[in-house]
Amino acid sequence: MLLRYLFLFFLLFTYIEASKYPITFAKMGTPLFKSTKPISRLSDIDSLKVVSDDYIKFANTTMLIGFLIDASNNDFKKKEYLFKLRKLQKKYDKFLHQLHRNIDLSMKEKNYDKFFRLISYEFDGLLRGRALQRKSIEFYNSVKAKKRSKVLDEKIRHKKLIAITQSEFHTKVIKSNYNSTSKKTSTKDVYLFVKKYDKYIIVFAGNRNPFSVTINIKGKYKNLSYGNVKQTFSITANSTIQYIKLYKQKGSYSYNFTYSWIMGSMDAVHDDSYIYRLPYARGSSHVVSQGFHGKSTHKGINSYAIDFAMEIGTKIYASRAGVVVDTKDDSNKVGYSKEFAKHGNFVTIEHKDGTFATYYHLRKGGAYVRVGDNIKRGDIVGYSGNTGYSSGPHLHFQVYKVVNANSIKSIPIQFLSHKGIISNPKKGIYYKAK
Repeated sequence: MLLRYLFLFFLLFTYIEASKYPITFAKMGTPLFKSTKPISRLSDIDSLKVVSDDYIKFANTTMLIGFLIDASNNDFKKKEYLFKLRKLQKKYDKFLHQLHRNIDLSMKEKNYDKFFRLISYEFDGLLRGRALQRKSIEFYNSVKAKKRSKVLDEKIRHKKLIAITQSEFHTKVIKSNYNSTSKKTSTKDVYLFVKKYDKYIIVFAGNRNPFSVTINIKGKYKNLSYGNVKQTFSITANSTIQYIKLYKQKGSYSYNFTYSWIMGSMDAVHDDSYIYRLPYARGSSHVVSQGFHGKSTHKGINSYAIDFAMEIGTKIYASRAGVVVDTKDDSNKVGYSKEFAKHGNFVTIEHKDGTFATYYHLRKGGAYVRVGDNIKRGDIVGYSGNTGYSSGPHLHFQVYKVVNANSIKSIPIQFLSHKGIISNPKKGIYYKAK
């Protein structure tokens, strides 16, 4: 028995020396174990002492069990260890809840020193709630002249970065108006017009674009009545649609419309069974520099974008057939700040199901196709570059659909590679096109 314990102690010592944290369930356990150090630095605060001490004690015990599991590789013990990690996660959530209560209280009391101390360490989930994050950033902005916080500065920078990258492209919202004294709308591509009759007026919406659009219309009326009306709807390419029928009342009448529209149909439904081609030459491989839900910029409407690192001038191929609906390739400007966001070159293609693919950050003159071109899967569409809001040469690829007249959402897709179907491209992995 003694020899057995000595052997286990030897294995445990070997694993502790070889790795900082247990390798069993490392993805779940490592972030929890890493948190013990910053949590210990806040354990002297009275309102955090109990939850901090409880977490640190349980974390240290659980970590030792993890090293023993690494050494024994016992499946039954692994299940027990997983239960311990889940319990540790609950204790972490309890600590984080208490930390957030303290941050909120420090702002109410205008206790600047306590506030800065509480937000000085980067915890997973820190200021997770939008309301608390907004309130903390507003409070910080009012006092940061006295003291700076690296943690909050990074959160503010990242928040601005997400907002900028989400407005870089494919969300061009066009606004216009039309009223009873107008003879035409201020935009030619998407427009309103009326037909007048003895007792009523019919308002139509037209679309001269070679692609569908989604439009939102708001009207104000005098001495005109109407029934139920849908304010946001889609109009197919090169077509018109009746929007509203207005019935004349006694006295002079008038109407005034303001409207906005965006490229694409909100009624589009993505074909989830479609397997996309990797957007580079067959037989070549490129590494994913940022995948789905990437920490840098792939959030919100860009959640399912993929960045492929590649040299400037690399040929880009269509991942799916469609019609070119938008391009830009007149820029050679690049930088990692707000003012460069509008300078990225791109090609946007509409697919058969009404969704779009954007090939972004192309080089100057890098669009090989023009608006209206019918593109087959595997056709050359352009050349990669490093333009716009970019930290280095890469191709940003994204499939998306319109949600309403003001926004879009990205769509998770699958790629065909040399080794099979890729459902979730991983950062740091090279994928060979087939």
